[in-house]
This record gives sequence, C-alpha cells and structure tokens, in this order.
Amino acid sequence: MSVFVNEQVTAGKGAQSSGAMELVSSHVRELLNARRLQGRLNTRQTAALLNCGEHDIPVLVNKGLLTPLGHPPPNAMKYFAPLEVLELAGDREKMGQICDALYEHWREKNAAKASATRKARSATSGGSNGALKRNGH
Repeated sequence: MSVFVNEQVTAGKGAQSSGAMELVSSHVRELLNARRLQGRLNTRQTAALLNCGEHDIPVLVNKGLLTPLGHPPPNAMKYFAPLEVLELAGDREKMGQICDALYEHWREKNAAKASATRKARSATSGGSNGALKRNGH
C-alpha cells in the first residue's frame, strides 16, 4: 500500500481541511487507534473491526458466525466480545465464511425483491387482460 494513502488515512482533520477525501470515518479511525478496546463492542464497532456494514451484523448472528454477549432479547442492543471479534477478523477461513454468508444473504434478498417486482408487474398487466376477457371484449 502506498505511503501516501496511509498518510491520508492517519492525517485526520488536517486532510479534511485541505479538501482531500477521508478514506476512513472518524469513529473507525478512533477505534482502530485505541490502545485497548473496551470490555464489550457494540454493533457499529464490531462492524468496523470486521470491515462490514452495521446491517450485516444481524445476518452474521443469525448464521451463527458471531455470538453476542449474554442472552439479549431479539430487539435489544447486542454487544460482542472484543477478543472473539479480533480472532474472527484474523482468521482467514472464518472471514471467508463471513463473506460467503453475506453474499448468500444479499443474493437471496435481491432475488426475492426481483421476484416480488416481477409478480407485481404480471399481476398488474394480467389483471387488466383478465377483466377484458370476462366482459367479452
């Protein structure tokens, strides 16, 4: 990786004032620069360490690839053990499983969305033709 890119990432507010694009958000930079992680990580911090979106964390929990601390109810804020998240991020095989699970999830979600769109279109076009046939036109 280019030294210039690394300098931009770590430059912080100085790079912003000069008009350079910020490559890493400030909360991620603060988390990655921390000398010691907190005792528990929230969803946002966990997503930053695993380099995925916050919306991907529930998918990983549902697939059993990431385990929240304690036994939180479904609608509660989830926290994760920093050691587990860091070990997961450092394990190439596990990260491959995470990528595959996320690919599968979004492929299924997009296929369902496309299917629903096709059904809505066919119902709209099919409904008008059916009404004409019943009226004898």
